[in-house]
Amino acid sequence: MFMRTVKMFVKLGEIDGFRTAYQDKILTAFAKIKGCRSAVLMQSTHNPEECVSLTFWSSEGDARTFEETGRYEELVKVLSPHFSEAYEMQIRLTKDLKLEYSSTNEPEVRTYEVETPHGSESPGQIYLRMVSLKFKEGKVGEFKKHYEEKVIPVLRAVKGCKTAFLAAPADNPNELISVTEWEDEQAVQEYEHGGQFDAILESQRHFFPGVYDLGKKPSKETGGKIATSGDVTVDHHHVLVGRRFDKREQMN
Repeated sequence: MFMRTVKMFVKLGEIDGFRTAYQDKILTAFAKIKGCRSAVLMQSTHNPEECVSLTFWSSEGDARTFEETGRYEELVKVLSPHFSEAYEMQIRLTKDLKLEYSSTNEPEVRTYEVETPHGSESPGQIYLRMVSLKFKEGKVGEFKKHYEEKVIPVLRAVKGCKTAFLAAPADNPNELISVTEWEDEQAVQEYEHGGQFDAILESQRHFFPGVYDLGKKPSKETGGKIATSGDVTVDHHHVLVGRRFDKREQMN
């Protein structure tokens, strides 16, 4: 399976309109696109202007065809009136070697190879947690085995955790994304601040380049602490709307 994320920044006053446009137009379009198995619109809990469209595909080829045929650009145009003008600034080097600052409202796209989801009924019905993990050279394969044998059994026993799987970014061979689906935000907070997440990270220290930087930082939401480092990034998302597609909808 193949996963694709598109990060977009939306005007705060237009989140409801953005969600409606995604539900009425984007999901309807995805239902008829070959290979698209499901689509979810998420909103970051850390930055309410940040929204992510998460789609699952039967293959990388289907996702690539979606982009190359122009369908992706068509759907971005549908949503673009809602985009915030306060996109992050980008710095680039011009031909005459001068620094140039420019803003962009182009959505950020990332693609991933996905390990088989465990017990997934749908990709993120309520609350999604994505942990980016950056590894030492040559450690990714070893970590996949560790995740399957050690992490999955622990997560299956955690109250409120419904799904867990790994995704491998196409643009970084030394990075993996752990994606978990939860019943609600409270279950995530209990997992992070009850010591279970810290214990899992502690068992994985030897996989990360910045092992000695692994420490704890306060959580903005609760004031508690979660383990983190330059090699581990945790993102939380509320699911605004989503849909799993019947393959018959995509048959011409």
